[in-house]
Amino acid sequence: MLRPDTRTMHGRTTAHLGGGPSDAPLALLLHGFPDTPHSWEPLARGLLDAGFRVVAPWLRGYAPSSPAADGDHGPSAHVGDIVALAETEGADERTLLIGHDIGAVIAYGAAARRPDLFGRVVTLSVPPAPALAALAATYGQLKRSWYTFVFQHPAAEDLIGLDGFAFLHGLWRDWSPGLDPSPHLEHVRAALPDRAHLSAALGWYRSVFDPHAADRALAAEQAAAGGRLPQPWLYLHGADDGCVGAEVLRHVPGGVPLEGVGHFPHLEAPQQVMAHLRRFLDHRG
Repeated sequence: MLRPDTRTMHGRTTAHLGGGPSDAPLALLLHGFPDTPHSWEPLARGLLDAGFRVVAPWLRGYAPSSPAADGDHGPSAHVGDIVALAETEGADERTLLIGHDIGAVIAYGAAARRPDLFGRVVTLSVPPAPALAALAATYGQLKRSWYTFVFQHPAAEDLIGLDGFAFLHGLWRDWSPGLDPSPHLEHVRAALPDRAHLSAALGWYRSVFDPHAADRALAAEQAAAGGRLPQPWLYLHGADDGCVGAEVLRHVPGGVPLEGVGHFPHLEAPQQVMAHLRRFLDHRG
């Protein structure tokens, strides 16, 4: 259904899954960690049926996309990648931008940076920075976020790679207790085939904790997105999410809880997510 495509942009290999008529409105789908574009395939069927052309990129550092030569795998670099991809794909006011987890954070930055390229925005499982900050210092969320502190350790790559990525299997089971992660983690293992790609994926978390890597321009975009995106925006969050507690919805006006769903709504309940998407797309406000 979705076909792989690999190209070179700015001297770096980039790859995505895509499908649909070339003249159809674009739906740009951004995965999170530890994940790949393949997790969008159940939702992509509904988007294709709704008349969209789907493009789901591998984020920088996830094979077959290559790690950045300058080692920059932070949020601002990812936002730049997505803006460049959107321009290449002919994004316009009809474009639907969807992001999950880290992909949601990238979507907020991209939508705020270039509102002319994205007509509507949908994010799953990670809210804008102000809402996340309201929860981040609570004991419950600190327990859920323990892995982000592990990623700061120089031995994190070795720990994660043990026993066929058992670490990542555990994360998925904690985050979505009702989901068998095994088939999806096959794609993740292929996307993180060596230390260079794994370090690139962890680079996101290391840059977030590194004050020297802070990007003031992106911080301004995040603040703008946290206040109110210029586009119509839909936020979905699983009530059983083991990564970001569902209590975060108290800080997201209009956020939609998904009952019986964990951290990967587009895999656990694609029909339910698509039903919300259809209502959102049909609403002209």
